Amino acid sequence: MSRSRVLVLEDDLALRGLLQEVLQLETFEVIVCESFEEIRAAAAAGRADIIVADFWGGPQRSLSQTGREQIRDLSRLLPIILLTGRTWAGETTAEELGARALMRKPFDLEDLLKAIEAALAGLSS
Repeated sequence: MSRSRVLVLEDDLALRGLLQEVLQLETFEVIVCESFEEIRAAAAAGRADIIVADFWGGPQRSLSQTGREQIRDLSRLLPIILLTGRTWAGETTAEELGARALMRKPFDLEDLLKAIEAALAGLSS
């Protein structure tokens, strides 16, 4: 059985490194992306199974600048789990953004892994 491939887009270098390490320990293949454009190209090319991305971060390292409609378009290619540390996110739902989950920072890594597994399980059913 092949390993699931995860695209990761995160502006915080420490969190990006932690996500990469934890996901690899859980036997995922991790592809770190630097921009929304890189995420979109990898998703369109079929190079991944799921996206874990910061919704609001630094330049080119988050999905915030792309607009909600572009995120919804991306979610038609792959399931997305969005990460955010913004307090306004409490007023936003994953469904509004076209995502499978919206994880508010700080989040429990076990909860993230469960969300990834649930999203991947949804693909096979």
